[in-house]
Amino acid sequence: MSLVAGTMLCAAPAMAETEFTTDLSLGAGASTNPYLENGPVQSTASGSISVAPRLRITDAATTFNLRGFARIEEYERNFRTNNSFGVNGSVEHGLSERTELRGSLGYRGSIVGVNDAFFNPPDVIDDNFLPVVADDIALNGLNQRRHTFQAGVGISHSFSELDSINADLGATAIRFADSVVQDEFNAFNQNIGYSRVLSDRTSVGASVGFSQVNYLGQRTGDSSIITPSVNISHQISQDFTITASAGVSFARSKNILGTTKSSDLAASFNLCRDNENNKLCIGASRQTLPTSFDGVRSQTAFNIGYSQQLNRDDSISLNGSYSRSSNSVLGVSNDLDYLRSSVTFNHKFRERFTGFVSFGYSDSYQDGINRKANTQVGIGIRLTFGNNR
Repeated sequence: MSLVAGTMLCAAPAMAETEFTTDLSLGAGASTNPYLENGPVQSTASGSISVAPRLRITDAATTFNLRGFARIEEYERNFRTNNSFGVNGSVEHGLSERTELRGSLGYRGSIVGVNDAFFNPPDVIDDNFLPVVADDIALNGLNQRRHTFQAGVGISHSFSELDSINADLGATAIRFADSVVQDEFNAFNQNIGYSRVLSDRTSVGASVGFSQVNYLGQRTGDSSIITPSVNISHQISQDFTITASAGVSFARSKNILGTTKSSDLAASFNLCRDNENNKLCIGASRQTLPTSFDGVRSQTAFNIGYSQQLNRDDSISLNGSYSRSSNSVLGVSNDLDYLRSSVTFNHKFRERFTGFVSFGYSDSYQDGINRKANTQVGIGIRLTFGNNR
């Protein structure tokens, strides 16, 4: 990662526009069940510190982003330290007026099932061009640290003002610090798509995606997934945009008896509003994804995000998500559900000094498991350092 960053920095033209900022956050809070553990759990207080550097370099043809995030949270009671960290570098380069290349590298390490976004960290991990990683709901409560390594490259080309094509390649490696129950795997993704502009506000397209999943140390669960789909994007008004896609995922997976074939709906929907004082985004999706428990599964997700600038210094944000992991191709486990929500109030004391208060709730549901929900409350400050030039 450092080699990529160094190469890009050395290659950046002298007249390139450079932005570098760092957010430092300090927080204190209380949680009823921070790791969503099974059985009786005592509430605990905690203190946290997080740092999030961001670098952006742009010139006429190239945009380079490097973002990072690190957070340490210590609990009063006998809970393991909650460390989460990540880094992502991406570059977009225009070869010509009609052709663009892009690439991205990313890493994230965190404990599965922890509501990492609770203390309202900045949006520092840019997942553009990288494959989706499943929530792995079945691992909630097991205190498992997951390491996610990802890479992606792509190209887009416009044949005319109306027609364009894109192609992307991606790879994901999932590893665990303590690999006992969960399965580690490598996944490779390819996607090719076509898009046509119908009007100033509407475009349609079609794509085909292919994924190959290989589990380490075993043949059971190895899968290939083909997903053809169609999509549409429409700007309803100056503020509102809607995007949607629909298709079918065809999966072929190995098990102890041979091979299992399945098909399932693949779809997504997003309705977003973006204006000067508030932002709203409502989304839903259904995908067939590899997991670290029971192989390839269908995952359905709903999410909503809303932010409102109340006045010059005050703002509020609300986030909620619900996901269900179901239809295991291997047919071993039942449906699993995961609910998360948070609300955060921010007050700007000075231009680079902000205070915040957060409330959060998360819970995971599975037949036969008694698990206490996690309710969180916290307060903190955020300082921003850096310069734009």
